[in-house]
Amino acid sequence: MAAGEAQPVFLDEYNSCGNLVRSIPMPVSVSGNNKRLTLPISTSDYTEGYISLSQDGSKLALAGYDADPGTAAVSSVSSTTVKRMVAVVGGDGTVNTATALGAFSGQAVRAAVVDGSGIWVSGGSGGIMYTTLGSTTHVQITNATARSLVVSGGQLYASSTSGAFRLTAVGTGLPATAGQTMVNLPGLPTTGSPYQFLIVNAGSGSDVLYMAHDNLLRKYSLSGGTWISNGAIGIASDKYRAVTGQFNANGTVTLYAIRRNDNATGAGGEIVTLTDSTGYNNDFSAVVPALIVPANDYNVFRSIVMAPDVMAANTVSRKGPVNETADSLSLKLSPNAARERVVVTFNKTNMPHPGIVVTNAAGQIVRQLPPASIQAGQATIDLQGLPKGVYYVTLNDGKKQTTKKLLVL
Repeated sequence: MAAGEAQPVFLDEYNSCGNLVRSIPMPVSVSGNNKRLTLPISTSDYTEGYISLSQDGSKLALAGYDADPGTAAVSSVSSTTVKRMVAVVGGDGTVNTATALGAFSGQAVRAAVVDGSGIWVSGGSGGIMYTTLGSTTHVQITNATARSLVVSGGQLYASSTSGAFRLTAVGTGLPATAGQTMVNLPGLPTTGSPYQFLIVNAGSGSDVLYMAHDNLLRKYSLSGGTWISNGAIGIASDKYRAVTGQFNANGTVTLYAIRRNDNATGAGGEIVTLTDSTGYNNDFSAVVPALIVPANDYNVFRSIVMAPDVMAANTVSRKGPVNETADSLSLKLSPNAARERVVVTFNKTNMPHPGIVVTNAAGQIVRQLPPASIQAGQATIDLQGLPKGVYYVTLNDGKKQTTKKLLVL
């Protein structure tokens, strides 16, 4: 694939052990009001594809391009030809890509965040845009550009490299009109390259911050109205690009981060987790990350957020039984990548009456094996006739489910 070419986009849900729970494809064809949403791979721009979780924890938002996979230099195409799209994804996996903007013409679209019906979108020029779900119009609310967007505590925040802006509050609250100002959060760096960030309520408001900045993962605490540095994790070659997490009842913070991301196939990053038990306004530089999703040749990880609440409910308990189920099923695909056929093996003891479904990037079922055709924890799937690309093999008995990606050559 050529650099800058539009590519299919997937929202992959992992449990806390790094097992793939499911993958939600973004549309690659127009269906009613829903448009396409693709993104390019470019080693010169790491700032497209930021995903965000709504403040109420019910929805995800993502920005991209209404373009076919393979569209050349898609970020540089005029927005009159290729609209800049917003996907809003519910906890049940429903995808709404009806929000289309004629903004960021000839420039990258980077991020979106949703709160109720309101949506804020950032890109490579023209500032931050405000729109509403399903709209094709927008209001430019700032002149300065932005990267990742977050709504926390009823306030819109944005990372940026416009002028001296780095991590900013945008206007007051959730602004929807033109002429808003961006103000750096006091005490934070005004140089360097910030990426995704996480603001945590550790007991007295939005008072702990984790930020992927200049290839490191940094922590700050709000004290006396100023953000105080609590140290950093990593070295320059770690290339931290994204971070998410949650505050736990015992006072610790569980973090998940993407690092070692060169935004290229074969160097698309890995996912690590760490638990910050140092507490508010204490140094965390000695905390050691643990790898849970290794790099591979087929994924480029762009951004990471916690799954919506409803999604967590639909997968029963992502911190307990789902982890055990995914491990105990031992789903394996061999070979992977495959050309003519793939052998599926799994632990039949823990799933005696399974079915197997293969879906394509658009979520369409392309192969299906009923329980009667699966013998002794093994089945062979004929791949002949399938176009080259990424597919998903799902093992399901109506109570338990696990999914793995499959590359067809």
